[in-house]
Amino acid sequence: MENKKKVKAKLVSTLPYIVGMICGGLLGYFGMEIFSGHGLEIPLLILSFAVIVYVLIITHEAGHLVCGLLSGYKFVSFRIGSLIFVKQEDKILRKKFSIPGTGGQCLLDPPDKDEDGGYPAVLYNLGGGLSNLLFSAAGFIGMSLCPQETTGRMICLILGLMGLYFAVTNLVPLKVGGIANDGYNIKTFRSDKESADAFWRQMRINKLQQTDGKRLAEMPEEYFVVPEGDFSGNPLVEAIAFAEMQRRMDEGRFDEAQAAGYKLFSSPKLLPFYKNFVQMELLFFELIGQCRKEEVDRLYTKQLKKFMKSIKGYPNTQRTLYAYAVRFSKDEEAAKKAKANFEKVLKTYPTPGEIRTEQKLMEVV
Repeated sequence: MENKKKVKAKLVSTLPYIVGMICGGLLGYFGMEIFSGHGLEIPLLILSFAVIVYVLIITHEAGHLVCGLLSGYKFVSFRIGSLIFVKQEDKILRKKFSIPGTGGQCLLDPPDKDEDGGYPAVLYNLGGGLSNLLFSAAGFIGMSLCPQETTGRMICLILGLMGLYFAVTNLVPLKVGGIANDGYNIKTFRSDKESADAFWRQMRINKLQQTDGKRLAEMPEEYFVVPEGDFSGNPLVEAIAFAEMQRRMDEGRFDEAQAAGYKLFSSPKLLPFYKNFVQMELLFFELIGQCRKEEVDRLYTKQLKKFMKSIKGYPNTQRTLYAYAVRFSKDEEAAKKAKANFEKVLKTYPTPGEIRTEQKLMEVV
């Protein structure tokens, strides 16, 4: 039975690659119709491919938005690439934010839970993949209507295949780049009430931070209760555990936050995305605490430096770099640079509640 589960998991994890190879093969096969006699069309097709991918990212997030609103959710933020629109003070403001490994994100405020703790969640998570399937179908229909050996036929084929690829990689339960996709979320919280509750709390916490400007320390304590037992590998519960550690930071309980961080960091299946973030905060705790050289060197690895470079637009990254320069390397120029970058990031950062916390932590340094 265990071997069957492993084989099934292996097949599921390789499915996107199989679909990707099939899509690439079909593009190559049908592309020969045009490439053989219309070499000047190639730049147009390359441009079309880039535009179609961008359109599919936008419509994927729009699918989440539409399905979420139909389920009773309320708008919080909508991000494509590093451009994010967020609701604050009854206005939609444009800010700057990105998450490594993701092309976009639509975050909404879920409706209140019913007496049994339930709430609509499946349609919201399905929305993006359903949108991709809809555009994929439109592409294949368009291809069937276009004359043979035409650029329009090839463009429709690209739309059909890329829409299908996006749908598969989002609806088949996977962890992509250490981040759980929509299908993985559905699979997890449909079979586990704690995970479903964690998903609701994560969305509500985000709303309070982004739209209402609340710090974690100002939110209800029950939002941060971490279930007993081993939850490593469950991204929904891990998100709450990470938020609980950050809440202790926000309250100035650094020793407790550090202990919670090491406990989370030691989880064998902790997603790489959270593991990197926890490691960065553990480095910060050490820098503002005992600041032991051997511990700083152990935590500040090449991998962490690479990760911090990828999220240099986050205030906690610049705050940690500032603490490193002030408390450890004693580098005045590096400290000035980190502080200037910190202030620059705050001007376009979309989460006022987090900004307030980070400003407080900079004062601690």
